[in-house]
Order: sequence, then structure tokens, then C-alpha cells
Amino acid sequence: MKHPPQKEETLPVISPKDLLRVPGKQALELILESPRPVTLVQSLAEEDLFWLVQDIGPEDALPILALASNDQWQYLLDVELWAKDRLEIDTVNQWLGLLLKADHERFLNWVLQENNELIELHLFKHIEVRIREEDESPSDFDEGYFSLDNLFYIRIKHKKYEQTIREFLDRLAQHDLHKFHQVLLELAGVLPAEVEEYMYRIRNVRLAEKGFLPFEEAIGIYQYLNPETLHEEEPQLHKHTQEEQPSQPVPVSTSLLVQDIDLFYLSLRQIEDGNVLERLQMELTALCNQIISADSLVLRDKENLVSVVRKACGYLSIALEEMTGADPQKAVHLLDKFPLLHIFRVGYGAALELRWKTEKWLKESWFVKQALDFSFWDDAWKGILEGLLKKRPLFYTGFSEGESYREFKSAEDIIHCQRALDEIKALDQLLSLAFTESIVAVPVQAYHPITYKNLLFTCWARHHQGLSEETKPLAIEELKSFFRNLWEKKTKPYQVDIKMRQAFMDWLQMRSSQSVADILDQVGNTIDHLFEELEKEYGSVALKDLDPRYIKLFLVTP
Repeated sequence: MKHPPQKEETLPVISPKDLLRVPGKQALELILESPRPVTLVQSLAEEDLFWLVQDIGPEDALPILALASNDQWQYLLDVELWAKDRLEIDTVNQWLGLLLKADHERFLNWVLQENNELIELHLFKHIEVRIREEDESPSDFDEGYFSLDNLFYIRIKHKKYEQTIREFLDRLAQHDLHKFHQVLLELAGVLPAEVEEYMYRIRNVRLAEKGFLPFEEAIGIYQYLNPETLHEEEPQLHKHTQEEQPSQPVPVSTSLLVQDIDLFYLSLRQIEDGNVLERLQMELTALCNQIISADSLVLRDKENLVSVVRKACGYLSIALEEMTGADPQKAVHLLDKFPLLHIFRVGYGAALELRWKTEKWLKESWFVKQALDFSFWDDAWKGILEGLLKKRPLFYTGFSEGESYREFKSAEDIIHCQRALDEIKALDQLLSLAFTESIVAVPVQAYHPITYKNLLFTCWARHHQGLSEETKPLAIEELKSFFRNLWEKKTKPYQVDIKMRQAFMDWLQMRSSQSVADILDQVGNTIDHLFEELEKEYGSVALKDLDPRYIKLFLVTP
């Protein structure tokens, strides 16, 4: 009886995305259990291998390092060894030791051919070399010296580097004694500053291809780009983005960290062309790398990379929303035509426009002429203004998201700040008409600093009480007397009497010489919010419990 032929059992194919979606230790197990671990590791883009090693931990990732290609090693050293334009000596020593442990034969062949300057610079700084003369005996050398050939005697200057340097020299002497002698002899001619500058320049050339530009070039990512200009340059940009990309693994670390379901995310989900998706993945990685360079960041944790990806995606979405009216299909069309760098600059330009509008208004604003600071606009508006005026504008959250400031991430954020700025400007204009004399002396006499809220309510209360029209605080009894007329006589929480609201508008009309209709048109929402806050703060407080220490909506004397 013949048995039917059995199908060969095939192992599931593991992709780079599969590895980067799981925790580092699990990814390590998947690689080691793979039938072709070398192929799998070397199929990773250099950026992805870096984050995989960081996730696993460099010491635990030795099996991965042993399988990595020379180019992947080079990228790791380029990213790890430098702090701005200076070599981190401790890190150099650490990575020399790691790669020696991973595969000392291949490492020696590679490093002496491709990174000889790095080895010679490290040795120059940390060892002393003496050549034994014919009339000298080994006992003539101090205890700290050792020799591997009875000719060159070496002393390692720093104990913390001794293990790595000693192992490197031992391996090198065993590997190629002639090369060992050559390296030690060439140390006498090393010029540290020139060697380090040369290494830094070559490293920057390599990393520039990944988007890691020198700071003075990377900062160009924050240059304003008008969306109309982008459309005018469409043919040229279209040609640029359609050029054939060199054959290399496509990095996926950054694209896997796209988390916010914004217009950029939704647009990516609709793209079916694999070539376009690969191009966008490479551009997104380069964009994030340029942000890292421009912001002078040192990232060793994926959680920190998440914030960079979120920043990139946020400004991309702002630009796509502005240019397409939030239409995903039109957004897909734009992503197909324009480089992500240009789209990012359009989105960031929306935040820059807000900053420029704020700076222009400040030059002529009433509150600046009154020598008041941003605290005059109370916490929320103060936070918005200070966020917009930062060197790189930020969105004020009011700690609702666990931090007071973050990057803009949607057109809604831009609109929110634009509306707030319009309200501030409108109220500032109204105050300039209502208060023509200086008010800077007021806060000295009150418990709390002056704000637009307590300025308006205090001056209105003084007028209503028949007190002098001076801009000065109320006594607590004067405030209590005012509160007796303020509320509708109903159950708590009290609401402001409609007649008192009208009295407030009449008073504003008198002070500013503006019609009630114009006032409501300009600052109606602001006034509504003021009275809502007044009812929320004091609508449930009995007159006897009013304490000047806790009253911020009125200026009250101690």
C-alpha cells in the first residue's frame, strides 16, 4: 500500500517587522531559532539593528553583533561613539570590547582596514610604548609595563580600560604580529585633534545619507515653507521623489511607532503601492533622524524615539489637513508627489505663523505698554502665549496630558491657539479703550497679582458700589456688599443676576465708548467664560466665608 507523499514542513518566514514588533529578548530567541540567522540579521536596516540591540541590551546582544554585517557595525559605531563632535572615550572602549567578544577575527580585519584611526587614537590616549634597547633587560621596566614580543613594552594608563585594551593587543599580536608592530610604531605620529576631526567629518558623510545632518544643516527642517510655494514647485519635487532608490533594506522601526490615528496615519493605510510605501518608510526614518540632529538629541530608548516619531507625524498631519481639507484621498496624492521633508516644513510653518503673529501683536499691545507680564492673562492664556513665543513653538496643554507643553500634532491644535490669540488681541484692544491710564501700581496693594479678570471685575464692582473710579483693590466689606446684589436670590449654587450682567455690559460700553453689539462681537465668548468662572468659584460660598486670601477674580486689600 502506497502512502501519499508528505509535504515538507516549512518554518514560518520571519520578517524584520516581526522582530521589531516583539520585546528584545523574544526577538533574540526568534533569530537564534531561525534556520538562517545570518541572513535574517543582515536583512535588517542598519537603523533597525541599532534599535534591536538597544532593546536587547548591548551586552546581551553579542550573538546578534556576531551575525551583523560590517556596514551594520559601522552604523552602530557612528551613532554610539560620538557626543556632538567629540568621541566618548568610555563608549569607544565599551564597543571595542563588545565587538572583540562578538567576533574577534572579523573585527580585527575590519577595524584595522576601515577604522584604523579609531584604534590608533584610542591607544595613543591610553597607553605608553617603549622599545627595549639591546642593552636593556625586562627587569629595567617598571612593574606596570608588559610585553607580548619581548621588544615592545606597553603600559596601560587607566585601569578601567586595561581589560579591553590588553585583550585587543593580545588578539592583534596573535592575529598578525607585523600589524601589531606597525600599529604601535604609528602611535608616535598621531595628531589627536586632526585625527578626531577627520573621523568626525567622515562619520558625518556616512550619517548624512541616513538623515543625520550636521546641526547647522539639520536645522533647515524648521525653515518655513508656504504650501502655495510647494504646489508651484510640484514638477521638480515630483521628479525628485520618483528617482530610483538604491537597493538597501528599508528601515521599519520608525513606521512601526506611528501610533496616533491622524491624517498621516490614515493616508498610509490607504496606500497599496509597495514601492511608494517603502519610499515613505525610508523618508520617515530620514525625517526623524534629521529632527534628532536638529534638536541635538541622544536617543538610546525607544520610548524617546516615540516622541520624535509623534512630532514628525503631527506636523505632517497638520500640513496634509491644511492642504487637503482633511481628505485622506487627496492626502495620499500629496504623499505620492512630495517629499515628507517638504510636507513637514509646511506643517511646522503653521506653528511658525502663529509665533510671528504673536510677536507682531506684542509690539503694539496695550498690556506691554502697561509694563505688565504674561501673568496678566491668567494661567491658560499665559501658557498659550509663552508656548507660541518659544524658539520652536509648542502647544500648551495645561498639564491635562501630564506635561505643560508638547509639540503641535493636529490642525485642531493650530486652530485652538489661533482662536485664543484672536480673543486675547480683541480683549487687549478693548482694555486699551477702557483703561487709558497706568494700572501697574495695583498689584502691590492686593493679595494676588493683577489679571484681566480681576481688573475688569474689580473696576466694575467699584463703579457699581459708587466708589471712586480709581483702579485700586476693594476692601472685603465692599466686596461682600457687591456680592449681595450680584446673585439671583434662588437656591445655591447662585447664578449672576441677569440685570447685573447687563450692568456689566453698560459699564464696559461707558468705559470703552464701544457699542454693546461691538463688544459682544469681539469678546462675547470671553465675557461668557468670565461669568461662568465667577459662578463656579463663588456661587456656593456664603458671604461670611469670603476670604481675601483665596479670592482671585477680584483685587482685595489684605
